[in-house]
Amino acid sequence: MRRTFHLALICLSLTACATSSPYKLSSLSYSEEELKPKATRGIASVEHKEKSYLSLDLPYAAFEKMRHEVEKNQNVQLQHRGEAHITVISPVEFTKLKKRISMKEINALAERMDMAKSPYHLLCVGKGAVKEDATYYAVVESDRLFQIRKAVHVLYTQKGGKAEDFNPEQYYPHVTLGFTKKDLHLEDGVIKDASSCIYSLRPSESVKN
Repeated sequence: MRRTFHLALICLSLTACATSSPYKLSSLSYSEEELKPKATRGIASVEHKEKSYLSLDLPYAAFEKMRHEVEKNQNVQLQHRGEAHITVISPVEFTKLKKRISMKEINALAERMDMAKSPYHLLCVGKGAVKEDATYYAVVESDRLFQIRKAVHVLYTQKGGKAEDFNPEQYYPHVTLGFTKKDLHLEDGVIKDASSCIYSLRPSESVKN
């Protein structure tokens, strides 16, 4: 039910974006083929003493083009990491999950669910800001990534974890394009969903110059 409500909100947000936003990336053209996850680099996990995360790595070129368009239209120079990914399990979330399950177990689950080939859809380019800091990102939708998070939640509770420790539905998949000073996250009060969109995106065949 919550998932259906979330999708409804996305549709309403995108409609509002299309009708009321003064911004438009009419010259932005990208190929759907460019955006396909690379099976050989599909899953990335990093474990340190205090930080761990799970992400879907993506080809960078198309998102680099988006960043250039944002910089030009927003008149900003953005810091970036020179790569593209969608975080599936964040470091903050894993600090609770690791009480019962390991990143190795999460990786194995993601591989079984073929995360490396997860289909995803670009919704818009969003902006989040806190005081003088701003971050820009491509908002995406991917049902499989939601399903992986739900499977992680099931595994965690089966191992004795409390259901309320991890909410698989509280998830706003996106690809960070760049930021002015630092990347901003949910913990900073920035929700990276379609309600924050400032530009619409279209595949190349739909773009008119």
